[in-house]
Amino acid sequence: MERVTLKELGFRTRDEALGFLKKLWDQQKARCPICGTELEPLHKKAKKSDCDWQCRNCGKTYKTLHLLDEINEQFSGK
Repeated sequence: MERVTLKELGFRTRDEALGFLKKLWDQQKARCPICGTELEPLHKKAKKSDCDWQCRNCGKTYKTLHLLDEINEQFSGK
């Protein structure tokens, strides 16, 4: 599985990107922005882990803390 980058997701605004991460952290159902498949927790045995998610269809992993760092870097001056 390959880690997804912020550029691949195509979010236009900081709020849009943060809204996606907040859904994952709240453990709400979220769809992969790339293929539309529902995301699943990456670590099924780690109960209530909301940091890492995966898309089984396109093989991408969503590491939310890495994505948050990318959001802060990309949108910091805007």
